[in-house]
Amino acid sequence: MVVFVGGVGQLFQRDLDVGRLAVERLQDLVSDGAVVEELHYGAVAVAQRIAELAPSALILIGAVRRERPAGSVWRRRVHRPSLSAAELQGAVGDAVVGYIGIDLVVEVASALGVLPARTVSIEVEPQETGPGEGLSVACAKAFEEALTLVRLEVAWTPLLELADDLRARLAEDRLTPSAALAAMSGLLDELTVVDEEGRWGHTFSRRDELKLALAEGRSSEGMDHRDWALWWALIEELNRLQAAEVRAGI
Repeated sequence: MVVFVGGVGQLFQRDLDVGRLAVERLQDLVSDGAVVEELHYGAVAVAQRIAELAPSALILIGAVRRERPAGSVWRRRVHRPSLSAAELQGAVGDAVVGYIGIDLVVEVASALGVLPARTVSIEVEPQETGPGEGLSVACAKAFEEALTLVRLEVAWTPLLELADDLRARLAEDRLTPSAALAAMSGLLDELTVVDEEGRWGHTFSRRDELKLALAEGRSSEGMDHRDWALWWALIEELNRLQAAEVRAGI
């Protein structure tokens, strides 16, 4: 599993430099196994780098003007864009001449078939975008929140990939109906919300329902050693993340 964290931006263009500044602050994630790099060059070269790493998850951070209040932060679960062949070709054409931006990275990576299935962007609405160094007051306040969101995404990735494995096994329809199976299905539904919306929702209460059903022996017939290992691994990963976020005051 490779998690690729990319800071996208235009160097020394005030708030548009968020990506570079974020990469400077996120180097500690390398010790957690993430690849953290600046992506200030053309989007075709960025797509080639994505293809080289073949990450299981891509997390992009940068400033993007979307007519939101200056300094607002938006976490967006990115899916393959619905663009025509002509639009995708146009995106590649823009990238060839050196343009860069989160949307362009997504469009070009999608056009070249290298956009990871799990891609997330953490975006800050810029206030000042002219030449120069340093973030605006509004963007500087948002910067710390954006960094926190990137760290959460990196921490969540093993959990969400484990959930994908469990969904695939449940789709095999091998297990008899049970309270534990119903609780697991509900938990996986909640983890879909985490993946798409970046919020826990009822995740931890669903985890507790699953733990209780297993403790009371209300599990399904047909569970093999791998099923048991994956079910308990999911519970333990949720326990770990909940404890870590409580310690961090999130």
